[in-house]
Amino acid sequence: MSRSLPHEPIRLSLPPPTDRMLGDRLRAAARAIWLGARAALLAPRLLRRWRKPPSPGRVSRILVVRTDRLGDMALTTAALADLKSHFRRAAITVVAPPAPLALLEGHPAVDRLVALTGRRLPDDLAGRFDLAIDFTPDASLRGARLVAAARAPLSIGMRAAGRQAFFNLRGPRADPSRHIVDLNRQLVEALGIEGGAAALSLHVSPDERGAALNRLAALGAASPRVLVHPGGHFASQRWAAERFAEVITLLTGRLGAACVVVAGPGEADLARRVCAATPDALDAGPQTVRGLMALCAACDLFIGNNSGPLHVAGALGVPTVSVAGPTSLARFAPRGPADRVARRELPCSPCNRGRCWHHTCLRSLEPEEVAALAQESLASLLPREEAR
Repeated sequence: MSRSLPHEPIRLSLPPPTDRMLGDRLRAAARAIWLGARAALLAPRLLRRWRKPPSPGRVSRILVVRTDRLGDMALTTAALADLKSHFRRAAITVVAPPAPLALLEGHPAVDRLVALTGRRLPDDLAGRFDLAIDFTPDASLRGARLVAAARAPLSIGMRAAGRQAFFNLRGPRADPSRHIVDLNRQLVEALGIEGGAAALSLHVSPDERGAALNRLAALGAASPRVLVHPGGHFASQRWAAERFAEVITLLTGRLGAACVVVAGPGEADLARRVCAATPDALDAGPQTVRGLMALCAACDLFIGNNSGPLHVAGALGVPTVSVAGPTSLARFAPRGPADRVARRELPCSPCNRGRCWHHTCLRSLEPEEVAALAQESLASLLPREEAR
């Protein structure tokens, strides 16, 4: 008779997956070293006295430079309104790439829009302004160089890695832990504008709104209308298209919601994938910036990733439900009273990376969670002004 051996637990040796981001880490370290060296090289140019902020009556022409993307411009609209309120006699010109610049069409705080199509400031702008402002919230020198090229007597931007050497008014530090709206407010406060009270705002014309309503009617989109945008600048920001489709199915079944899927440039395939995965999706097709704004303004809720269209919706006063993966909420969280964020906090959150080797922060989020947040937001809709 054989004797049984005592049971021992099976031990498996599971090595962690290979970290495929080593190259990115090395590039980040090299960039940090370069920025430190750049700050040291520019330090001698900082051995000067900062000029005092100008009085409103001495400024008649202001240049605003914004060199980044759609969401950054939407989050700058409150600062533009504060500038206009303080420098009441001044004409404000905004220079930016064409897509974010389109957001400002018809905005009452802006007098002129100039598209930035290259890396140089258009020649006809040099020497024409009393004050030039760069709203870049990081160490990039592109906006700082454009402001310097404007040759304005007064210039200001955020301080980071020596970039303040291009300005003669002392701006705030480009603190990466602060929200973009708060950094923008700090920058205008450095110009003597106290207690900026303006809210984010974008403006849709009656004709644009009418065209959007006609488009929604043609799609058969009855109330409540939900605009769904599955895109994002970086792949690491994008929740799976099939997950968005599941949310659409849930909201259509539970609330009878009309879920309209939109796409920006280069995102048509994403929109097609969402629409192919559920018969409940209404495909609005690729949109221009102004078309996206008008459709968003005509809807009751926006659902998407933490990307530019999310902040456009917020500036239009539309409640939002966003899926936040690697993005820093301290820096980019929507702040509206009916906004909701789906987020899985991990030891690596937020990494703010444009690429990721596991995407756990997004893959672990379930459609039921996002649908529940959307139901909450629709149930708590606050009275809001029509898009202006």
